[in-house]
Amino acid sequence: MEEIGQLIGKGFGVWRQNMNLCIPFLLSVLLSMIVTLPFLAGFFLTTLPVADINATMLENDQDMQELIAQMQSSFDHLDATSLLPIAGLFLVWMAVLSLINAFFTAGAVGMARQALNAGRSDTGSMWSAGRSHFLNMFLATLMIGLLTLVGLIFFLPSLAQISTTQPADSQTIGLAAVGLILFVLYALALSVVLVAMPYALVIEDLGPMQAVWASVDFFRYNKFDVAILWLVVVALSLGLQMIGGLFSAGEQANSTPLSALYGLVNMLVLAPLSNLWWTRLYMNRKGMMKVDEVNDPW
Repeated sequence: MEEIGQLIGKGFGVWRQNMNLCIPFLLSVLLSMIVTLPFLAGFFLTTLPVADINATMLENDQDMQELIAQMQSSFDHLDATSLLPIAGLFLVWMAVLSLINAFFTAGAVGMARQALNAGRSDTGSMWSAGRSHFLNMFLATLMIGLLTLVGLIFFLPSLAQISTTQPADSQTIGLAAVGLILFVLYALALSVVLVAMPYALVIEDLGPMQAVWASVDFFRYNKFDVAILWLVVVALSLGLQMIGGLFSAGEQANSTPLSALYGLVNMLVLAPLSNLWWTRLYMNRKGMMKVDEVNDPW
């Protein structure tokens, strides 16, 4: 069984020989952006009085101000009946994005498994794993989302008390702050305990409920390794954000390019590398990986 430091180093070596592991993450973002465009168009068509928008609407600043005022007026006059198609459109959009993310998450795990077992990965394993597991991945992700929402019981009572008590006193605000902190801690703890769910689902070909329980069981027997790897991934992500923040501080013109660069580095390096580490950890601790000189190039 590999030590966690050894696992991270060897995983990095496999990633260097399989730069195509970033493809699922790039395709997920690209397809999500493409899918979002028609939903945005549908949203504006539903909320704006399109008949009043003429061909010269956006020629100058005054026209832009008129459009903004028109949008604000449209939102102010929305009633429950008008909100139904908007809510339906939003739910469909979220479901489509979740399905896309589920497909490519499963595909990314499939490619990482192939890279670890065979030394090389290809997009064929991505499409195969995505087709086989995207629905179960979607349902398991939905279950985890619902479990996260359960944590709102720490926060909603105090929030409701604030809304009914005007002006809110310091004790009520303090309770709300404590409730918010408890909810954040609950969500973080849940993310650590269930971090292995995608890998259990794809690698062991499990159903959504089985994958959730397998992740809990995996955490129970590998608490230290899971916690250390989770902290490493979070630290790398925060480090990238801090570096970008330092370079863009006081330079508004550079903030957008740096944000784009951070997103690109995350997709090309951090996301595939962390996915490979988690896949290796799961397979190694479950005894599913053959370690040899060819497939372990570190």
